[in-house]
Amino acid sequence: MNTKLHLSALLAAVGLLAAGLACATAPGQTVANFKAQDQNGAEHELYKLADAKAVVVMIQGNGCPIVRQALPALQEIRTQYQAKGVEFLLLNSNQQDDRAAVAAEAKEFSIQFPILIDNQQAVGEALGVQRTAEVFVIEPKSWKLVYRGPMDDRLSYEKQRPSAEKRYLANALDEIVAGKPVSVTHADGVGCIVNFPERGKQKMKT
Repeated sequence: MNTKLHLSALLAAVGLLAAGLACATAPGQTVANFKAQDQNGAEHELYKLADAKAVVVMIQGNGCPIVRQALPALQEIRTQYQAKGVEFLLLNSNQQDDRAAVAAEAKEFSIQFPILIDNQQAVGEALGVQRTAEVFVIEPKSWKLVYRGPMDDRLSYEKQRPSAEKRYLANALDEIVAGKPVSVTHADGVGCIVNFPERGKQKMKT
């Protein structure tokens, strides 16, 4: 890993740790500020998006077929809602996916989103990330997590619907843009497991 990138990621992790990690794993909890570089080396800071109507973060992982299948639909939503003030980011908390590998994946699959590199897993831990393809919707007015779950119900482990019946993400964004509370704040989805070795060690101690 590039020394400067490693130091930047480490400092981001230290910053979150100093804040007690301020975990926001459930809707209604406040998401702590974080900084991370994307696959192209550009730095992003959550709280600098204060003017956005909402911030959408999807968990990405190299090689995950569920993410690859979900991204075209996410791009459609991005095209529709970016003009309404919604920001979109991907987050990669896989320790094995360094910036070069993530950049290569983005190029191969024409991923146009910034993919934040979270090798130290500080952001993933703060959000309680479990699987890829999960979406986190943050409302900058309060920095609270207002939705956590899949984009929709189109994808499952056993089959894929030709179209979604439940549009969780789009509905949440419609409500936020309209100034209404999000009615469905959580749904169960599918994705590839993101391994957090330190999380496992802590569970063994308790």
